[in-house]
Amino acid sequence: MNGHTSRAKAVLRSTHLLFILLIVPGSHSLHAQDQRTLIRPRDLRRGDLVKLVMKDSSHFYGLVAGKPLPDRMIFQTRYGKLETPYDDIAYIMDYRFNKSMKNDLRKAIESNSKDAEKYHLSDLIANRKSETPSIIYTESHDAFRGYKFIIGDTKHTIISTDWGEIYFPAKEISDKELFSDFDSQEPDPLTIARIPRIPPKDPMASQGFVTPNGIAFGKGSFFLSDFLLGGLQFNYGPFDWLSANLGGVFLPLRNSITVATGGLKFTPYSSEKWHVSAGVQGMYSQVIKTTHLALGYGALTYGSWESQLTLFAGYTVNHTDSLGYKNTKNDELLIVQGMKQVGVNVKLGVELFFISNFEIVPLLATIRYFTDRFTIDVGAVLSLYKAGAVRTTKTLAEYVFDTPDVPVIPVFSFSYHF
Repeated sequence: MNGHTSRAKAVLRSTHLLFILLIVPGSHSLHAQDQRTLIRPRDLRRGDLVKLVMKDSSHFYGLVAGKPLPDRMIFQTRYGKLETPYDDIAYIMDYRFNKSMKNDLRKAIESNSKDAEKYHLSDLIANRKSETPSIIYTESHDAFRGYKFIIGDTKHTIISTDWGEIYFPAKEISDKELFSDFDSQEPDPLTIARIPRIPPKDPMASQGFVTPNGIAFGKGSFFLSDFLLGGLQFNYGPFDWLSANLGGVFLPLRNSITVATGGLKFTPYSSEKWHVSAGVQGMYSQVIKTTHLALGYGALTYGSWESQLTLFAGYTVNHTDSLGYKNTKNDELLIVQGMKQVGVNVKLGVELFFISNFEIVPLLATIRYFTDRFTIDVGAVLSLYKAGAVRTTKTLAEYVFDTPDVPVIPVFSFSYHF
């Protein structure tokens, strides 16, 4: 009887430890790698400084004037606001971290707005427009394609683009080439030929299969993740420094597993290469026994979304109730996580778990396929052993499946990002 009880406890403990890890929250990386990388509209936030290169040969710097919509955004240039559909954008260049350039652009926007108001330029857009499209090059290295309004003001030029009206002081227009007429309104084929294919960015870059790393989730980001087809978790970032998760697991194994969980992740520091996060997680589980668990953790990450190395440390308070027997145990966790991009859509990951009071050292190896919207992870858990552990100790797979001669645990996960 005692042997049967010990064996049952070992099964429950190993199963429980595995699924403690499977419900820790994930996050997104939103940091550009340098100021001239290409980025996507979904990565933009209000106030970001970028350069838009349009499919009709126009290109201009400006600020995102509001939270981007699913298909378009309001873009504040030096010379006016434009409503730009994403389908009209060839690509976007990132200048979000150029603070000096952003300050200069804001001053230029304010100055141009006062000038347009002083001379009542908005009243002139009721005038007749030229029948031939033109392109204006400015001293600030912008180029706008549109139709010139016929006005009697020699100090200003106004054009109508496909996305709104632009007001130019004459002194801002380049002397090199004032206007260049187009024979048609079709987009420049040379510009279309230069459009680069922006490779996808792993939307789950800040999480391995099991453990999160130190990278922040991101304000307004939301995704749904699944583990082993039996668990669903909703993740949301109300702020850049804070994310929340809520979910649960149901797995009809030999001993059915039911889990409900929720938690918070804080990211007080994040730079181009270093990221620090801390989190808390609560969990209720019902297997044969009832478990209430609290987890606190910290994660230190070096690297980027493409490749990173993380040290994860956690402490759990585990209170169980089985057939009237109550017990509280604490566990210390030390986890090493690494991920490396090896293809345009492929990353390899490794996670190594050291758990106090547990002889087995799980080693998780995974491969991830990702697009901008979803990820699919597949892999396997191998069982290593701590120094001095009895060589007859069963593998983690044997404990979980209660079947002899099982070498590994296959794992599967996916996520969808809204």
